[in-house]
Amino acid sequence: MFSVIYETWQQGGFVLIPILLVGFWGFWLVLSTYVELGAGLWQTNLNPLFDRVRGSLSKGDVEGAKRQAGRAPQLVGYGLSLAMDNRGLPETELRRLLSEKLAFSLFNLERHLPLVRVMAGAAPLLGLLGTVSGLIHTFQVMTEYGNGNATLLAHGISEALIATQSGLLLAIVLILLGQRLEGRVHWLQNQAEYGITMMLNQIYYPQEGGS
Repeated sequence: MFSVIYETWQQGGFVLIPILLVGFWGFWLVLSTYVELGAGLWQTNLNPLFDRVRGSLSKGDVEGAKRQAGRAPQLVGYGLSLAMDNRGLPETELRRLLSEKLAFSLFNLERHLPLVRVMAGAAPLLGLLGTVSGLIHTFQVMTEYGNGNATLLAHGISEALIATQSGLLLAIVLILLGQRLEGRVHWLQNQAEYGITMMLNQIYYPQEGGS
């Protein structure tokens, strides 16, 4: 395996260095954002959890509601816990507090997404640069040795193709991961807003929420 990677590195030329750096940076940003999303990353339905939180609140079991909220993904659980910790505030002040805190948390989750998109856009351009570099080397060999040196010609062509392939493959993976990550963040934002609205109704209008 390592021998194949080394041979690919040799054949791909110097352009593989920035391509690999872009790939490492992009994957690191994606991984760090996934880690920040916290537990329950693959949950698709939080309604049962919200119902359990509301049920605990209706019984006056705030600690039980907090434990249930802790099982939610980080952004959602943070919003629910913040609402419960500050439930003594007037409704307007609590809504303002939640809006500010959640906006800041959402900014932290989304801060790497634009850079991931930049990395995905830069990868194929670097691959194109490798293509041009490989073709230049090929033409230089043809100028010096003619068409008789097949080994040197093949090296220039392989440099062009490997760089292009690496850049496109990296771009495809980063685009897919970035889109999945962006969709997940937006879904969590919607879930947090829904869960907090449910909780505020339970806190300030318990009879209406329970009906």
